[in-house]
Amino acid sequence: MLLTLLLPLLFGAPRATAANRCVLRIGTSGDYPPFSVAADGSYEGLDVEVVRRLGADLGCELRFVPFRWPELLPRLTAGEFDVVASGVTLRWERALAARYTRPYAFTGAVAVIPASTAAALASVADLNRPGLRIAVNGGGHLERVARAYFPRATLHTVADNQALQRALTAHLADAVVTDSAEVQTWRQEDIRLIGPFTHDAKALLVPAGDAPMAERLDAWLVAREADGWLPQLRARWLRAAPGLDATRVARSAAAALIQLRLTLMPSVAAAKRAAGLPITDAGQEARVYARVRALATHAPEHAVAVYGELIDMAKAVERHDSAGESAAKLIDLRDAISRVDEQLVRELERLPQSSPQQWLEALNDFVTVAGVDSSMRANLAQALAGQLPAPCE
Repeated sequence: MLLTLLLPLLFGAPRATAANRCVLRIGTSGDYPPFSVAADGSYEGLDVEVVRRLGADLGCELRFVPFRWPELLPRLTAGEFDVVASGVTLRWERALAARYTRPYAFTGAVAVIPASTAAALASVADLNRPGLRIAVNGGGHLERVARAYFPRATLHTVADNQALQRALTAHLADAVVTDSAEVQTWRQEDIRLIGPFTHDAKALLVPAGDAPMAERLDAWLVAREADGWLPQLRARWLRAAPGLDATRVARSAAAALIQLRLTLMPSVAAAKRAAGLPITDAGQEARVYARVRALATHAPEHAVAVYGELIDMAKAVERHDSAGESAAKLIDLRDAISRVDEQLVRELERLPQSSPQQWLEALNDFVTVAGVDSSMRANLAQALAGQLPAPCE
């Protein structure tokens, strides 16, 4: 009853049609089990159940709008979707043009090989060699992962995730790259897995300018974690371990957002070099601290202490990337970072009490950007646990 009373306050006035009905346009691919699968003119999957529950709680009609992965950002920025729900992985390129909710599911990239070749292809390094054919769905996160990990192999992109298994069984590829959730829907008898070799976070995606929608979706996702509905959904669709409770999800979500923020920094470094600007910018750092204080109404000193470590990490990543290039403009990159900060500070405001060791485990999983070392992660873990003071600004 309380949720019903609070929904108008949380979500405001939903989109309405001429018939005065609430409508949410949901972008979904329909080709990515177990998150979104098109079947017989309908959709099913974890993300489909998430938005159906969301629509029911809001009293909104859902309109599913299919897309192909290379079309995702152009169609989102063109205003064709209100929310994208399709197992969307947090990536910095998407953060430039869109806004994420808090992460609610976690997977990892895997390479799938025929069981008959397991002796010759036993590791990620074994796959990175000339002449080896690797298939991957084109236009999304996993294509970028495959190109980063297997630059010497021959990469074949397919237009439909569901074609990957056929490519392997028909011997059109020596291996395919997918993720740990999707591969659970495959027949397991004749395949072997290498990995996971990444830690990836999934979230809903909304237009960059729709901050109210992202904040409202966050509140709803937090409520669904707390009442046990999302953990039950993950257990059913992802076979997630019972240990992935709301407390651990909160740490993983914050760590994944920290990684997202840091992966924007190589492009920031390139944009600064192009503009002849130094890495250290005291004025910009002061603006970041001021933004964090304004966002953190509950525990600003804690948030500032965390950001003291994040700013040091960001500069370390920028210094490490000494020759990178980026077409992104500095103003656009800083806008994207601001959007990530809005999301991250909301997470910091509601963090459960956790030890530095618990935080370090989450950071070791997700915060892997080049330039960040173990001592930096240890310091950040202490700050997240509330054991470091805010820096002098």
